[in-house]
Amino acid sequence: MNEFQSTLELTASFLRPVRPGRLFGTGRVVHRVGDIAFLEAALTDGAERLIATATARVIPLDEAPDAA
Repeated sequence: MNEFQSTLELTASFLRPVRPGRLFGTGRVVHRVGDIAFLEAALTDGAERLIATATARVIPLDEAPDAA
């Protein structure tokens, strides 16, 4: 797919401290209408606990800004 997402809103809720070690991150598109996508993300240490959600605008990749 030749698309890019630009974050409109990002809220992270950290539920507990984490000890050093391996963490796992997952993400998915929950709902999309046109160029607005509602995303869900989770960072876990083996027990899947949701800690962040985001709303993003999806645009064609050739319209994405270059990295600084």
